[in-house]
Amino acid sequence: MNKELALVEVDSISDALSTFIEQGTETVINVFTSNEAAVIWEAVTEVSADLVKASKVITVIKKAASIPDKLFMNKMEKYCRGLIEIPANKRKKYAAKVGKPGLNKDSVFILGVLNKIEELSKIKILLTLFEAKIDGLDDETYRRLMLLVDRTMYSDLLYLKANITDEPIVIENDAEQGLLANGWLYYYGQTWGTATEDSQLVYHYTNIAKQFCQLIEIE
Repeated sequence: MNKELALVEVDSISDALSTFIEQGTETVINVFTSNEAAVIWEAVTEVSADLVKASKVITVIKKAASIPDKLFMNKMEKYCRGLIEIPANKRKKYAAKVGKPGLNKDSVFILGVLNKIEELSKIKILLTLFEAKIDGLDDETYRRLMLLVDRTMYSDLLYLKANITDEPIVIENDAEQGLLANGWLYYYGQTWGTATEDSQLVYHYTNIAKQFCQLIEIE
């Protein structure tokens, strides 16, 4: 890793994301596409010192990043651009409720998930889940869903949304196998065999799978 980049601690990146959650605007997010943004903002009185600091952190990372770091920054940029679509008053109210420690806790968790995901299509889902958390989704369910999304293929999430049912199912394809392996389905029992048909294992979608489908709109 570049020595300049090594000086940017994880805590600094977390603080930057916390600031974007609370104060992010379209102008602020443009720091991702302009290396000079941090310098310009120092002369703009309406931009807070925290935002200037956050922009400098991002600028240093962008200038010094290796290829893996650039891929991470691409994911972070997409996440931050999505953040500003959440109404600012809603974000500020949430920030006031949880305080700086709460925002930093959220940010560290989000950054960890962003670092691992390989499909950019999932970022919109992560944002929807975060907005649901702002609206009152409990932290445990939020984190559980984020981790489930992280380890599940996007195509399997599409299948889940399109095919979820209250009825028991028999595993019939790779998508259902993937959903079972990643915790969206649970073993329900076994059908009775007959003279002409073998018994079959049947499964149910979990309650959290149903909650996910109620929260998420996937195009």
